[in-house]
Amino acid sequence: MEAKHSKGNSLTLNLFGLPLWAWLAGLAIHAFGTMTNSFHVNFIGSILLLFVVGFSFGKVGDSLPIWKDYLGGGSLLTSLGASFLVSQGIITESAATGVRTLFDTSGMLAFFIAVIVTSSILSINKKFLAKAIGGFIPLVLVGTLCAFILAIIGGLIVGVPYKEVIINYALPIMGGGNGAGAIPMSQIWGQVTHKDPKIWYSSAIAILTIGNVFAILIGALLNGVGKKMPKWTGNGELMKVQATQKTARVKKVNIVSIEDAAIGIFTALAFYGLGNLIGTEILPKIGPFSIHPYAYMIILLIIVNWLDIIPEGAKAAVKKVNDFILGKLLYVFLAGVGITYTDFNELVQALTLQTIVISLFTVIGSVIGCWFFAKVVNFYEVEAAIAGGLCHVNRGGTGTLEVLSASNRLNLMSYAQLATRLGGAFILMCAGFIFEMLAR
Repeated sequence: MEAKHSKGNSLTLNLFGLPLWAWLAGLAIHAFGTMTNSFHVNFIGSILLLFVVGFSFGKVGDSLPIWKDYLGGGSLLTSLGASFLVSQGIITESAATGVRTLFDTSGMLAFFIAVIVTSSILSINKKFLAKAIGGFIPLVLVGTLCAFILAIIGGLIVGVPYKEVIINYALPIMGGGNGAGAIPMSQIWGQVTHKDPKIWYSSAIAILTIGNVFAILIGALLNGVGKKMPKWTGNGELMKVQATQKTARVKKVNIVSIEDAAIGIFTALAFYGLGNLIGTEILPKIGPFSIHPYAYMIILLIIVNWLDIIPEGAKAAVKKVNDFILGKLLYVFLAGVGITYTDFNELVQALTLQTIVISLFTVIGSVIGCWFFAKVVNFYEVEAAIAGGLCHVNRGGTGTLEVLSASNRLNLMSYAQLATRLGGAFILMCAGFIFEMLAR
């Protein structure tokens, strides 16, 4: 995703495929349209805004020394930068509302994740599926245990009792995000304590956001570590055996047409729809445990890949669509994430010494646990720490996208969703018991 430079006029500068003159034209159109109230807040206006903002911060973040290699690059700068523009009123509230509608109501982020998850799972050779999943779930549990331990240690350093650390810090950070984590967890807290759930939620969401930022930063650092120590990384492959034994299907060059791309999109959307059908209507719970639709989607994809049901052409088509999104539209989506899901002012207000130390220790604990357990299951340490560790201590689907983008490991999305959704579901299951034991 590096920008290309042409000799001569600076207006020939290329930003991820978009010429600078075209970017300037888009900026002018949106700016004057907003100032004159002649630019409608709709799908077109929101997408144009995301192109301008996303490509701007993405280009700067990927060009800054140190920042581009160790502090999240364009990925983190795009999310935070877009959020900052909203907080300063540079992006108007009406424009921000249009983007939020696009992502929250219309499901643009869900489409993005659906394509990445489908592509990443269908690209795994079926010979390695059982070993990959069988080793990954224990990896996440070990990372969870280490995260709790280091969170308590961090609390001791800044003088916070272990009960408060577990309830108010560790649980929200590892709960699987906001909608599937902090919100239902606050309801459980309210039922146990007989208090307004908003009391717990208001602090939990701020702490969760701080933990998410640390997860992004450490993801970027791990990417740098992988570049310095190649033996610790599979460059996006989790299993060492999978990275060294390339199959004939991987070697084969697939010519994908526009029609094939349509098949790829259809395949991703069909599995996303089926996962939601099961997760929201047919079997939303197994006993007392809620199962996220993404978890069903992943399980279904694993099954069809294992049974070799999906034709090779369709798999190649999904990958082509995935490559286009990640190569050309990544920062467009990340700008939407920053506008929709990040409150810059709340993030700044939450930056206290206690929050910083405990959140950082929680994230580091998850990384350490997964790093060392990776050796047991023959996974690459960097990929294990990112997918199994960092993607369990972020803010859910949006956090996973940000972490994998900053670490340049988006092809780990399927594993990351397992860590986020199943790991978060495990924490949610334990939350009631923990609140009963510690919150009264």
